[in-house]
Amino acid sequence: MPLPLIDLHRHLEGSIRSSTFLDLARRDGHPFAQADRPRDELVASGPLGGLLPYLAKVDDQIGVIAGLGDWRRVAREAVEDAFNDGLDYVEFRFSPYFIEQRTSLDPLAVIDAVAAGVADGSAVTGLPVGLIATILRDLGPDAAVSQVTTFLARRDLFCGVDLAGNEAGYAADLFQPAFARVRDAGLHITVHAGEAAGPESVRAAVRDLGAERIGHGVRSAEDPMLMAELAAAGVTLEVALTSNTQTGAAPGYRQHQIHTLLAAGVPVTLNTDNPRVSDVTLSQEHALARYATGLSDQQLRTVAEQSVRAAFTDLQLPAVRT
Repeated sequence: MPLPLIDLHRHLEGSIRSSTFLDLARRDGHPFAQADRPRDELVASGPLGGLLPYLAKVDDQIGVIAGLGDWRRVAREAVEDAFNDGLDYVEFRFSPYFIEQRTSLDPLAVIDAVAAGVADGSAVTGLPVGLIATILRDLGPDAAVSQVTTFLARRDLFCGVDLAGNEAGYAADLFQPAFARVRDAGLHITVHAGEAAGPESVRAAVRDLGAERIGHGVRSAEDPMLMAELAAAGVTLEVALTSNTQTGAAPGYRQHQIHTLLAAGVPVTLNTDNPRVSDVTLSQEHALARYATGLSDQQLRTVAEQSVRAAFTDLQLPAVRT
């Protein structure tokens, strides 16, 4: 029997179908509908030489998804796509405030629309889904507290809170007040770190913010002491082989830091990050882990076990099957 497929690091904004972008752009007369090769603006084709060109594939056309009904639609379709790939559980993270910046939609209304779309998709497929609210780091620590206030107004819809953005822009300790509120509300914490910045970014996310999981975190492999700390504390890294290769966080599939991390006993999971942008499914990511990265059957089993343990849910997830 196959191992359970669980994606713990999947951005909703990077999961929207290219065909849906084009459909909505044509409906609304958006300039994107006139692009010569619209899919090329949404999908990465190989390494992009850095994080910013990759993020542009996520960010630049989000304004096409202009209405609350559109966000309900893309959330439903994202659940359906995860189900069609055979996933047993998925966590979608999204930033209502990033969506507000690009569409002027009210963040609370965006949360409600996304939650309704996820409920629609789960009702049809039976796929359990967790939602993670993402704080925009680049807006600063005061705005982070305000963002958390909004998220807690819909506390029951979320299983966790994320911090994403420029790792070097604001030190992690500045966000302690925001994440104290997150912890007090009983929500789980994951933080993007160790992707564009080095090991100290990961250490600060754990030490200052109480991160239980780290988004990417691959540069932890540069610091043996940090890896020992992560292994001892059971802090899980949300690795995305294809995305890490495309952004340059990893030198390639075969040379990916996952080998060093697993050898050091650091808990690691496999994820898609932005499946449309990276043009990958989670089942493909697991195949790449085996055939391109060279993980063994036992290592893949370990990754599956760690994915079950690290999920931000109280649902009964499938055990690792033999």
